[in-house]
Amino acid sequence: MPSSFDVVFVGAGHNALVAAAYLAKAGRSVALLERSETPGGFVRSEELTLPGFLHDTYSALHPVLAHGPVFAELGDELSELGLRYLQGGVSAGASLADGRSAVIPTDPTELAAELDRLGEYEGWTGLFADLDQHLGSLFPLLSMDLTTPEAGVLLDGLYEEGATSALPFQELVTGSAFDLITDRFHTEELRSALLPWPLHVGIAPHDAGGALWAAVLAAALSAGNPAPEGGSGRLATVLTALVERHGGTVITGAEVDEVLVGGGRAAGVRTTDGAVYTAAHAVVATAAPDQLYARLLRYAPGIPAGVRDQAARFRYRRGCFQVNLALSRKPHFTDPRLDRGGAVNLGHGVGELIRSVRQAEDGLLPGHPSISWHEPTAVDPGRAPAGSAVVRLQVLEAPLRPVGDAAEEIAADGRWTDEVSERFADRVVAEASRHVAGLTGMILARHVLSPADLAAANPNAGPGDGTAGHNALTQGFTQRPVAAHRGGYATAVPGLFLIGAAAWPGPGVSGASGRAVARLLLS
Repeated sequence: MPSSFDVVFVGAGHNALVAAAYLAKAGRSVALLERSETPGGFVRSEELTLPGFLHDTYSALHPVLAHGPVFAELGDELSELGLRYLQGGVSAGASLADGRSAVIPTDPTELAAELDRLGEYEGWTGLFADLDQHLGSLFPLLSMDLTTPEAGVLLDGLYEEGATSALPFQELVTGSAFDLITDRFHTEELRSALLPWPLHVGIAPHDAGGALWAAVLAAALSAGNPAPEGGSGRLATVLTALVERHGGTVITGAEVDEVLVGGGRAAGVRTTDGAVYTAAHAVVATAAPDQLYARLLRYAPGIPAGVRDQAARFRYRRGCFQVNLALSRKPHFTDPRLDRGGAVNLGHGVGELIRSVRQAEDGLLPGHPSISWHEPTAVDPGRAPAGSAVVRLQVLEAPLRPVGDAAEEIAADGRWTDEVSERFADRVVAEASRHVAGLTGMILARHVLSPADLAAANPNAGPGDGTAGHNALTQGFTQRPVAAHRGGYATAVPGLFLIGAAAWPGPGVSGASGRAVARLLLS
């Protein structure tokens, strides 16, 4: 096997696979070195509970990728190789413990009827009328290096045009999701359908910069919330096949220990077993910035001490906790519209959502955690035996290190022990049972994933959130992931680029940073 390539990748997550696909199609030689035995990083599907029940281990839904430039440009080949997206009649929704509910249907007529039912039609149309002048520039920015002249032109236009608009771009950049959503909508149902979504990209309701993401996600969800047939991991499988079709090399079971620097630039990598792979043009790493500078670049000369200090202070704030369930039969909400796919926010309203986020940030297990419910079998029944179902319960405001319990029922000493994880999973299931009658009686088996499990899955990831880290304005947008990077992908080492959840635009399955770095290298 050759050991010299144009571009060498540290990790084979979906962003790395996207970048490698563009580069390989353009004739560049690429090698991806992946620690695990399966490419894809945090895009993976497995039989976690019982044979025949196919769960998404980490990420699940792909609205930004499926409706964005990556699929528009690579979709024909990805489809040839077996990638097919499925979408139900509902993109998102909310179920409140008192029985109230709301849905965001994928059909515009149904959406209008739901907004009329809630008395929110004027607020919804007013918000999107105000956003209309921004979205044409904002969506392209999600797939751009923010330090490029092209991005600068779009940003200048957004700031200039927004200065006299009803919703200035400046307000989106600095405002909170809470202010945007509660200013525009008055019902607890619609607020609860929208406000938890920024948590998926590392932003809490009151964080600065959340208004931008609340707007982006509302627009994306109105277009649908698709997932790959056969599970989220199908995307990784097909991207790997695309890279290899065009001559790229994907090496699994190869953990990179160090990025090698020579002649003032990134020259290659060394694995933990001593193998060296040289890179003629660039090294591209998927990592959190603290892990990049403290571990992969620990011996690299010439890095300013200030940059290392910035990276060492990269903040994480909250973790992710998941419970995957194998169910003996299809679950049903009281509102049958919530059975039609997408992701449904389960909770007790906006006040409890904010309370649980604060509890998690204080190191407490939330007393009433908010839950993102996703039943893949609602649109992809082949992922479970006939008549049965798989469900994922995701809590995005879990403490990274639980030091206590807001409900004073679970003893915690700062560690996600098996007992703490299982008892908190009991609480999550009990909360979900408030919304789906008979849920506990349907459970055949369950699989629990704590923030500690996420941290153990990847040594280049941060503690408990898959490298993403806090994504509010202090380390988001043009501060992403640290001030020195300015929202770009170049690092303090020439020829070394950083992609993935820690880079702009942040977490989620979009392929955006991979596409952007490929375009930079090809230019």
